Formats: sequence, C-alpha cells, structure tokens
Amino acid sequence: MTASPIAKVALADSLVSAQVGAALRTIADINGTLVKIGKLKGTFVWHSHPQEDELFWCLDGRLTIQFRDRDVTLEAAEMVLVPRGVEHRSVAEDEAQVAIIHPASTVVPVIPR
Repeated sequence: MTASPIAKVALADSLVSAQVGAALRTIADINGTLVKIGKLKGTFVWHSHPQEDELFWCLDGRLTIQFRDRDVTLEAAEMVLVPRGVEHRSVAEDEAQVAIIHPASTVVPVIPR
C-alpha cells in the first residue's frame, strides 16, 4: 500500500478558482471522510442524511443552516454539526466561502441547473 503524499493546502488559493453554484472541491480525504470547499449563494433544498453527520464551516461571509425548528447563522470561523437524520438546508444571501466535512458515503442532492 502506498502512502498518500504529504501536501500543504492553501485554502485561499483553492477558493480563488471556485465558482458559486459549482460542485464543491474535495481537498482532502481523511480515512473516508471528505473535506470539501467552495462558494455558496442562494438557498439549497431541504434534505437529510440518514446515516451520516455533516459539518458546515463558514470560512468567509455568512451562512445560515436552517432546521425545521430554528436557524443557525454562521460567520467566518464558525461551524455547526448537523447530526444524521436531521433535515436541513443551507442559505447564503450573499456569497459565502465554506468547508463541508462528511463521510464519502454521504449522498448530496443534485440540483438541476
């Protein structure tokens, strides 16, 4: 088995080429847990992940994670963990730079363009 190379990732550099609405970019795979980054704007669909937790980390801007019973608004350098099975959606009125961390098995809804 070959070990993965040790590499530094500059988040700012990785986000430069990210486009709002594009698929998030996987920047690391930690034993089957993916770290993805990208830019969000707008309202995502309501969904849940029956078997997986999902972590939202706001890197820049403001991101709101809506739950059926409340909203959690994240500013830069804040995060929230969404437990498995909890219905949620993300909302960014203006562009937000985010990292999302979840198992590779997580099925994320595809939004038609």
